[in-house]
Amino acid sequence: MSPAAESRTVMSARELSDRLCATAADEPVWVDEEETVSRQALHQEVTTCLDRLTAAGVRPGDCVAVQLVPGVTLFALLLAVWRADARAMLLDHRLTEAETGSLTRLCPPEFHVRAAAGTTRFTERAELVIERLPGGFAFPEQVCLVQFTSGSTGRAKVVGRSAASLNAEIDRYAAIEDMPGPADRLLLLCSPIHTWGLIGGILYGLAANLPLLFPSAQHGGAIARAAVTLEPTAIFGVATHFELLGKTAELPRLPRLRVATSAGMITSPEVAERFQQATGCRLGQVYGMTEAGVVTADLTGRFPAPSVGRPAPGITVRATGGELYVRLDETPYLVDDGVARFSGGWLRTFDRAAIDAASGAVGILGRADSVIAIGGIKIDLMEIEHVLRAHPDVTNAVVTFDSVIEAHVAARNGLTDRALSAWSRERLNSLKAPKRYYLQEKLIETPTGKVIRDRAQLLSAFRERNAAVVHADRGDR
Repeated sequence: MSPAAESRTVMSARELSDRLCATAADEPVWVDEEETVSRQALHQEVTTCLDRLTAAGVRPGDCVAVQLVPGVTLFALLLAVWRADARAMLLDHRLTEAETGSLTRLCPPEFHVRAAAGTTRFTERAELVIERLPGGFAFPEQVCLVQFTSGSTGRAKVVGRSAASLNAEIDRYAAIEDMPGPADRLLLLCSPIHTWGLIGGILYGLAANLPLLFPSAQHGGAIARAAVTLEPTAIFGVATHFELLGKTAELPRLPRLRVATSAGMITSPEVAERFQQATGCRLGQVYGMTEAGVVTADLTGRFPAPSVGRPAPGITVRATGGELYVRLDETPYLVDDGVARFSGGWLRTFDRAAIDAASGAVGILGRADSVIAIGGIKIDLMEIEHVLRAHPDVTNAVVTFDSVIEAHVAARNGLTDRALSAWSRERLNSLKAPKRYYLQEKLIETPTGKVIRDRAQLLSAFRERNAAVVHADRGDR
């Protein structure tokens, strides 16, 4: 059955959980540098979590907000929620209490589950604290998973996925060329509670009997050590991970590595080239969305940038007015934010794109909302960002527009806005050169590592950090 046909069938959350749990056995499911979790051990943890949920009063159809450090207990809990035919709402454990409250108020759950204490390793078990809440949001009957988009361009959007759509996406991954299988070992570096890591990593790995490997930490040394000692044949991550690996001096070539794939944002050619030189493996690219899951894939980097590969099996796309649209049976959104994102069966991605007529590969050219008009001249803010990032003391840049072009820049080595302005004017014409610069050590990011692009959030963070610096300076005197 094709993924498209599968997505139209009726499937319960419990049936999805049963498929992913499969038969208890001693085969490895998840591995870190200290322990291996077998499928038998996973079954035991799922049963333990289900007992806790039942004792807390969770019933079929209830929504359970899950907010734990990614690890054995989190994903056993997810499977247990589905086994109870309830809905799981995934919340990043790094969210503040205010951020958590802001999201859960959009569609209030009946329960909120946290860990009694933090864990440090993926294979470490956590003790659960289950809180009953005055929930009551009217979720569509088929929804079994609630996710929130990154919020990098503004307020996070609320997305609902059915068991059938998740099941179809697992099959879609299985049909993608070069996708790792049971004979592989996949090192998962990206966040396993967001779409790329969750469905392409955790859920697909369970369904395909593919062992997943995890580093002890997310810094360059720990990632490099995992890439060597755990002997992966495949690595899934985001651009930041591959940039770290490419810069790690002690990283040897990895002869067993056959697939290395980045997602979340388009990886720069410089990062891809540095990674290939360091490891001997070409870097691939996946393009997807929380709303639709995987859209295109080029797992082994066959197509040059800005290509993100061909549409995944069962996915239909079109480029209209220079923007990419994805065909979906129904809206993925649970809460209307007032923006026309879905119409007539097509999801607007807000990404500018071109589709190659010969190969069918999709090229992502930037955000549609990054193109502005000044004096009748169209200007691409992404082009200005690219120029700014070429400065040797600029580590990142986001360009926004209100009444004038503004540059939010992560700078080092004492770079000043005056010096950067002079440098920019030599390389950009007067219309494109930013009129305001906001320099700081690091730009704010989402929990998944995406740089925030929303102007209001950028300005607020800049002012807060400046105020903190002023306060610290006064305290020193």
